[in-house]
Amino acid sequence: MSRTVAIATEAVVAFCRPTLGYDTWISELYPFLSQRAAVAYRTVDPANVPCTSLTGAATVRDGDGAFTMRVLVPTDAGEYSVYVHRTTESTPWAVEQITPLALE
Repeated sequence: MSRTVAIATEAVVAFCRPTLGYDTWISELYPFLSQRAAVAYRTVDPANVPCTSLTGAATVRDGDGAFTMRVLVPTDAGEYSVYVHRTTESTPWAVEQITPLALE
């Protein structure tokens, strides 16, 4: 589970940078994203991302521990729920979605 918390945290750190230019923002976010998420986040303008920093340690919300986990990451704009997934136990974890918890 520590890898899922780490990737969720790293992804939110990369996500919460609204002052970066789009090309830098997306290229630094891509390594954490699944292929499907990479397509979806291509349309996000980082200037519209409200968070700028983490405010505490991430915690596991729920999941099966093997293929799917949801991790809560606290930021200065509230908690984000990060859905982390992998298709087999030998494939790396990837972020499917980064969503403000208030919008779930």
